[in-house]
Amino acid sequence: MYELLVALGILTFIFFLLASTNALTAYSKHSAVLWIASKHKIFGMLASITAITHMIIAIINDSFRLTGLLTVIALVLTGLFGMLFYKLKKKSLYIAHRVMGPITLVLIIIHVVTNLI
Repeated sequence: MYELLVALGILTFIFFLLASTNALTAYSKHSAVLWIASKHKIFGMLASITAITHMIIAIINDSFRLTGLLTVIALVLTGLFGMLFYKLKKKSLYIAHRVMGPITLVLIIIHVVTNLI
């Protein structure tokens, strides 16, 4: 069960990084980057789904961490702000979406480092 927990954590991070490539489109016109960035919403949703699954398995496995909860909350908020911006077209939601991305990355790093200690 531990291996599944680790695999889901790694998969969540990979999906998060793939969703983050959307920010690179202003700096790169490489076809691979543009294709990955065009799937921004899909990768973001997959990151949220795998993170929530990771959290559920951590609870079942009795290895739930506060840093993980904070990370999942940040990741889901990032996605929520992105979806709300897409629907409502409010600049404040776009800013919140863009700010939550780096916050989520920092929380992912903290979560991983504290679990390795």
